[in-house]
Amino acid sequence: MPTASLPSHATPTPPLRRSRVLLTAVALYLVLASIALASGRAAWAAAAVLVLITALLVPALRRGRWMAWLTLVVSTTSCVWLTKVGAGWLLLDLVPTLVNLGLCLLFARTLVPGHEPLIARFIAILEGRERLHDPRVAAYARGLTQAWALVLGLQATLLALIVMLMPHGLLVVLGVGGPRLSAPAWIAYLHAGSYLVVGAFMLLEYGWRRWQLRHLEHMGLLAFLLAVVQRWPALLASLTQGRDEAER
Repeated sequence: MPTASLPSHATPTPPLRRSRVLLTAVALYLVLASIALASGRAAWAAAAVLVLITALLVPALRRGRWMAWLTLVVSTTSCVWLTKVGAGWLLLDLVPTLVNLGLCLLFARTLVPGHEPLIARFIAILEGRERLHDPRVAAYARGLTQAWALVLGLQATLLALIVMLMPHGLLVVLGVGGPRLSAPAWIAYLHAGSYLVVGAFMLLEYGWRRWQLRHLEHMGLLAFLLAVVQRWPALLASLTQGRDEAER
């Protein structure tokens, strides 16, 4: 006897729910950060950062991972402490560093034995797993995963140095003397330039990929970007899930 299937919109899939949670958290972060800047109250900045951190930890928190809970406790304690000592604004300056460090770790953790490189997961989702049957594509996927981990790791290190050496930076909060970065360009790089670097690397890699793997057909840049938007939930799921579950 045939059974009726639920409408596709009845229950969102876990990847879709996760993407909605993350997008909602990013929107709330921007709202809270704007309120902090408009009101001049650092407590709003702390709340904005905690919202973002909590949203990123939600999958691991739901699975009861002790490291995720420890990270949340340490993050909350740090936000409260920085706010009490009058350095709550430093939390917004730390966000680019944490974003780059987090992405670096996401790429790097998929390079250990027994894991599939993150770029290989993306290729399987966007272009089909048969694409990876070509040894050159598989090798390129691993190499690109290594490259992303290196670029993001180096940039996270540079951003951390900027946060420490700014006139109102972490070393000042800790009462440590030494040289300071006074050029406004460093602050601009922290909050804007660092994201432009990531975008530029993506565009350069797209051109290099088309030449390096020129024996294969490739999606145009616009088609590629549209595919990323359409498959966003699955791409997000691939960051924390195994291969089979992420491809559903």
